Amino acid sequence: MTQLTKGELGELIISNFVDNQFSKILSFSSPKTKDNAEIADVLIWLNRTVFLIEVKTRNADEGTSPIESWAYSQIKKAQGQIEKNIKRIQSQEDVFLHNDYYHSKLDCDGICKIIGIIVLVHDGSCKVTPSKYQKNIYSGKAPIHVISWGDLQNISKEIETTADLLYYFQDREEYLKIQDICLGEELNVIGYYKSHDNKFPKIETDFSSVEYFKNYQNLMKSKIDARNNHNKNSVWIKNIENLFTSQRKLMTSIPIGLLFAWELGILSQRERAYYGEKINSVQHWFNDGKSERYFSYQSQNTQNWLLFHFTTLEDKDAFKRLEELTKFKLINEIEGSEFEFGIYSICFHVSKNHPHRLEVVGGTVMSIDAVQGKYSDGDIALASKLFGKTSQIKIDEFPNK
Repeated sequence: MTQLTKGELGELIISNFVDNQFSKILSFSSPKTKDNAEIADVLIWLNRTVFLIEVKTRNADEGTSPIESWAYSQIKKAQGQIEKNIKRIQSQEDVFLHNDYYHSKLDCDGICKIIGIIVLVHDGSCKVTPSKYQKNIYSGKAPIHVISWGDLQNISKEIETTADLLYYFQDREEYLKIQDICLGEELNVIGYYKSHDNKFPKIETDFSSVEYFKNYQNLMKSKIDARNNHNKNSVWIKNIENLFTSQRKLMTSIPIGLLFAWELGILSQRERAYYGEKINSVQHWFNDGKSERYFSYQSQNTQNWLLFHFTTLEDKDAFKRLEELTKFKLINEIEGSEFEFGIYSICFHVSKNHPHRLEVVGGTVMSIDAVQGKYSDGDIALASKLFGKTSQIKIDEFPNK
């Protein structure tokens, strides 16, 4: 085996961490153009949002120079790389991605937001303020954040999904317009953020003056424990994500499995917990001899609907019923709200024996093109009967039970 350089080892550490902590499905190491130009050390692709992560690792032979000097030189270098690669994406160069599940081409034309992240991997303390020497780091066309490897680990103490990572860095971007954040302070930053209902301060704040994270853990311990216990329900969404990784058939040039990964990937950890809790509750429905249950929720981010269908029917009949329900759901939304998006439907088989076992067996994606102009007044009436009432789950950071 070829021995890794210090730089390659740092990139591998961050790549593995992103895979394991956030999403192995949505992250791609060393994506390249057809001219073999590397677009990032790690790229995270969440539908219309892309994270470009550049990793800079301090070598042993750099140990004699001040770590601050090393940090500023690496920030400048990484900023230039990210800005160049943002232009490549915006000019719609071909960018090829591959991981353990998918080989795909980045849909550059569909990307609406690019977030740059520079991760500095080093030993020892490195208290630098990124904008002190790189005055323009926050004034480019896309936000660029600078954190240390330790900062990334500290963020992950509270941020567990790609969606939450996106929301955190979007909020962080707004705070950087008020004040820069020194490397090494992210633990207290995340402590403040979580203890203030996922919000940054609206004024300049010295995060080193108060142990915000320690206070957050001490003062809100019971709420944090209840939330973390409730979050265990999110395993259902993770299981569904993993099920669709084998679906590589293309739909509008994107693997179907990746489309499902995006739709589920935009769910925050708390949304996943509530959805999982709802899925768990379905078992009680079948205790009374019922043979079918379904419910749906609209994503506030994508505007698509997620339809969950539970049935005692076997595979062939179950999929037929799933497609039927999906069609009527589309008709109901088109007629009721001039719907223009899609339905992501997921089918669960429910064992007939008690206790009822749930097994995810597959799903389907359907756009309005599948039904528009192809249904009758009778179809509209039936769609209203099947899906006339809809509701949204109220998502709380900390559950009341």
